[in-house]
Amino acid sequence: MNIRILIGLGLCLFSSHLLAAETGDKVIAKTSTSEVLAIGNAELAVVLGEKPSPAEKRATELLAERLKDRAGVALAAPGNEGAFRLVIGTLATSDKIRTFSATHKEVVALGSDGYAIAVDLGKKEIHIAGQSASGVVAGVGRLLREMRYQNGRVEVPSLEIAETPQMPNRGMYLWARKEYFGKPDQVDRYVEEFALWGCNGIGLWFEMGMFKNFDDPEAKKWLEIYRRLYATAKRMGMKSGLLMVMNDAYNTSPVAMRIKPIIGCPNHYLCPNKPGSVEQMIAWQEEVFKALPGIDIFNLFPADPGGCSCADCTPWPTHGYWRIAKPLADRIHEISPKTEIWVDTWHLNHSTFGGKDWKNLVANLDWSKERPKWFAGFEVGLAPHHGYARMSAEDRKVYNEAKQPLTVFPDISMWGNHPGMLVNKEYWKTLQAELNDYSPELMKGGWPYSERWNTDIASVMMLSWFWNSKKPVETVLDEYAVGYFGPQAAAARELLDLLDDSNKDPQRKEKIREKFAGLEGALPEWVKRDWRWAEIAKSCRLRTR
Repeated sequence: MNIRILIGLGLCLFSSHLLAAETGDKVIAKTSTSEVLAIGNAELAVVLGEKPSPAEKRATELLAERLKDRAGVALAAPGNEGAFRLVIGTLATSDKIRTFSATHKEVVALGSDGYAIAVDLGKKEIHIAGQSASGVVAGVGRLLREMRYQNGRVEVPSLEIAETPQMPNRGMYLWARKEYFGKPDQVDRYVEEFALWGCNGIGLWFEMGMFKNFDDPEAKKWLEIYRRLYATAKRMGMKSGLLMVMNDAYNTSPVAMRIKPIIGCPNHYLCPNKPGSVEQMIAWQEEVFKALPGIDIFNLFPADPGGCSCADCTPWPTHGYWRIAKPLADRIHEISPKTEIWVDTWHLNHSTFGGKDWKNLVANLDWSKERPKWFAGFEVGLAPHHGYARMSAEDRKVYNEAKQPLTVFPDISMWGNHPGMLVNKEYWKTLQAELNDYSPELMKGGWPYSERWNTDIASVMMLSWFWNSKKPVETVLDEYAVGYFGPQAAAARELLDLLDDSNKDPQRKEKIREKFAGLEGALPEWVKRDWRWAEIAKSCRLRTR
């Protein structure tokens, strides 16, 4: 992973955190100068390649929308060269990017999904070069966050950036409930916003227990929503991920095949040791998989919900879960050999689900064994406050010693589950420490578990760590505030600190009221139109009642 940044900003940065060098093998320098490109209405022409990808086209549309919304600035009309040029593309899609790369070796050196940005003040040119479609979108997102929006103009600082993400799987898992899927238009835009933060995958769970059967009209409706969201993700250069609970079942499942009850698992789930049940579960899941074509990543999920407490299924990891997971994965691999298949171990280290038997499951798939051809690696829980899913340092050592690829399933929703935007810096630092306790050679990213809109900052936090796992919490909060609060970023950043669940200031309530009132009167209208401000307002009301 490499990142070189030489940035001249046309404003004083509000926080020293943004001036600090980042950890690891990254080198960042930012200097304050008055040199910027000041771009007015119809002055910026976007130049795409001869065969632009759908992601490049959509990123350009999003850029145009944001400039119009925040500054009232339109792009130059097609065919109009404009006073300024923004060249966007990859080596494969743009001859201008290929020409640019001849004098900018960092473009050729980019790793998977990386991007480079260069602002030439003299030539009045901006280049965004991506290693991939996803890299282009991440580069556009970075430029949008570096811009400063004024009424009637945008200011672009002198930039020279090259960044490649540390981890290849930078996904977001959206829980399939009405909080999200009752607002599909907003979810579409949310998926696109994740892509602008460098996310390259959207994961969904098709929860069979919500439906009578595959032909239930409601099931068909949900599958159509899933296809729509996956299409949005693909258009942004992202991967599609499908999570399926191994012994999930429709709510009209055969009574004779059902489980012996276990905590967190609906009674209509099937026991894998009942005659014909495994075949039935595979057939159901195959139907779903084929109804959602082009799945890139398939996660075999074990519990919460899931499980069975009968004697034949105990312990669950090797006697129940694997009894379904292995033949199901064999079948999915047969249908779609290019689909990555990951073995999740969420909850399996808890005594309810087999105690230490999860170690036998891991040992049977470690570096020294002959593993199924489809096995991509383990997905492990990242949930230090979760009573069933937390893992010890010793548990993490087992995975490191297994020497198999790892992704994480971080709990960013269930802690402090209250209305309004969730902020908890101490918890996030604990998540980061656990993430970095895994071998960096093995850690490939993950799927943060987001179940409501109020996890937005936590989602950005995790995505930022998938790019650079050592990036400080404070730095991410600074970048978030700049990106969504514009000229009031400093005050908004102070408000986020006050809303932090770990903030113990005895004057906190009064300070929140004062800071919120000040922001309400000073924020640009584009900030207040954003649903994020509504979530923050909820938090302010909650914290001051």
